[in-house]
Amino acid sequence: MSKIPFYIGNFMAMFTPGAVRRARVRGWTNTILYSPRISRLIKEAYNEKVHNIRFVRQINLNRFVCLINDKYYVKVFRNISLQRLQEHKYLVDLVRPHVNVTVPEMYIEKHVPMYVSKKISGYTIFDFDDKTILKNEDKIKKQIKDIINQIQQIDVDSIPDHNRFLYGLQPERQPEKPVTNKKAKAVLAHFDLNETNLFFDKDMNITGIIDWDTLSIAKNPETDMNVFNLFWNPFIKDVESRVKNKEK
Repeated sequence: MSKIPFYIGNFMAMFTPGAVRRARVRGWTNTILYSPRISRLIKEAYNEKVHNIRFVRQINLNRFVCLINDKYYVKVFRNISLQRLQEHKYLVDLVRPHVNVTVPEMYIEKHVPMYVSKKISGYTIFDFDDKTILKNEDKIKKQIKDIINQIQQIDVDSIPDHNRFLYGLQPERQPEKPVTNKKAKAVLAHFDLNETNLFFDKDMNITGIIDWDTLSIAKNPETDMNVFNLFWNPFIKDVESRVKNKEK
């Protein structure tokens, strides 16, 4: 039953020209169809009535994301069981006390594979000017390394078998480079550490990280740093290019 709104959204999108417009139609249709359940979930989790639902983005057909009351993120999944979502929540809860940044709490709906989490307060990378970003680049990288190290301090062997995910809730977004060191141990990894998932204070100290949907066990300890560099390097090149153009 929980899959029906997705099929309706996909059907509606078929008649819409353009990939971006199709994604919006699909997202809005599913959001509207799921809004009663979303409203109930917000009420149960935060004792707050829904007065504003805003579509945020459509990454792929496996989920849609909407912003509730400008404070809560809601994600609804397809082809993911409630049991798997609960088991994934175990991993997120396991990580939270071990890192010195905010990790959003997950509240799960009882009948549909969806969860809601509070929006982390603070600044995103796009709230800072380019020169400030360049000035703090080494500082950001050091913090990322520290956070990765904190996550990797969690003993993977202590995780129960049914929680030992080799892939998170978004497995198609988790490419791993081959392990060069055959003695390397498996570790927990965020798998999606990029500049858009970081929150900062005014001094560019990382205060929170979002998008833990991909949290799972990595065979390569370098995975999280590789993913971060994969996104960060082209981002910082664009920043450097903008600064140079302004100085001309």
